[in-house]
Amino acid sequence: MLVLEVPGWGETRMRVEAELARRGWTSATSPADADVLLVCGEPGEELESARARLWSQLPGPRVRTAVNTASDVASTLDRAMDDLLDDVRQHSDARTRSRQPAKPRDETAHTEHAAPGDSIESTEHDVDMNMDMDMDMDMPMPGGIPLASGGPDRDGLEMDVLHVPLGPVLPHWPAGLVVRCVLQGDVIVSAQAEILPAAQPSGDGLVPDNSHRTTDDERRRAVIRRSDAAASVLALAGWSFAAGRARRIRDAVASGTALLDVAADLDKLAQSVGRSWTLRWTLKGITVGDTLAQAENGMGQSGSETVRGRLIGWLDEARRTARDDKAEGAYELQDPLALQRSLLSAIPRLLNGTDIATARLIIAALAIETAPVTQTPQSHMSDKT
Repeated sequence: MLVLEVPGWGETRMRVEAELARRGWTSATSPADADVLLVCGEPGEELESARARLWSQLPGPRVRTAVNTASDVASTLDRAMDDLLDDVRQHSDARTRSRQPAKPRDETAHTEHAAPGDSIESTEHDVDMNMDMDMDMDMPMPGGIPLASGGPDRDGLEMDVLHVPLGPVLPHWPAGLVVRCVLQGDVIVSAQAEILPAAQPSGDGLVPDNSHRTTDDERRRAVIRRSDAAASVLALAGWSFAAGRARRIRDAVASGTALLDVAADLDKLAQSVGRSWTLRWTLKGITVGDTLAQAENGMGQSGSETVRGRLIGWLDEARRTARDDKAEGAYELQDPLALQRSLLSAIPRLLNGTDIATARLIIAALAIETAPVTQTPQSHMSDKT
């Protein structure tokens, strides 16, 4: 099953992942691996174009469906399975579908997929890229695939120049985020980032809304966000076992398990991550600069300037939050819109000079909240989320 998350529907996407794990189903990392395309939320025009492109790439038998609320996940998956086993429906789809791949309306319709390694020992990140390149050449394109153009390199040689959009659908990638990269060889030399919006500014329970929220709700939401962010970094680093532990903690909290009951599991995970020399080596030298130190309301401690530091900081904060039933109003963002803009504007500088695998780790470490947010009244806040 390939999941397309629309900004604002993070809770639904997490519920889908939890239900897939409960059933023993697997999440696909590319259209070629999928038989079901599941959209979480209501995509806007540009995301709808990406959805159409993905759908055209799914081999048969195939099913596409959508879910807008976390409570409907189980029934939606049941219907998808019934449709997948419906021979009449599948034969009809096979007869009517186009034999030619759908042509994207623009480069945002292209979607890349990179599967994390199967173990932490693996530092290779396989990337299946659909690349849309603008070239001033009049020459045949083999199979309709544009060739790379040339460009000067720093050492005076000419290097291939590729225009590669990352997103909006990638495993362990912020919902709706598109980063348009220019590559020379395997190095990113420039990048531009934007968020493709939902059809309307609505979503599920993870859209920031401070009304009618108790302290316990804030604590739970904080632990869920940190565990989910940690799972993404761990998966991209190749440590699938630890990523699975983080997701199980996240799902337990989301299902109503007492926070104190998951505190011990958070302790064990934090200790394993902090002691792992292989992880230290895998993430060595990958930083997010001073971006988060300058963002007063970033999700994590301002001193955590490396990807590894951010990861350890999230887990430490999650286990402290799970045990803290006294603090009030210290768990969530006060100005999420300003933080979102700050992180998006920092992406070009942070990705310059990196390869795609490193860039994806940096994006995961930023933990950009892409859900629709509105400007909130300014207020001072000592703790960070």
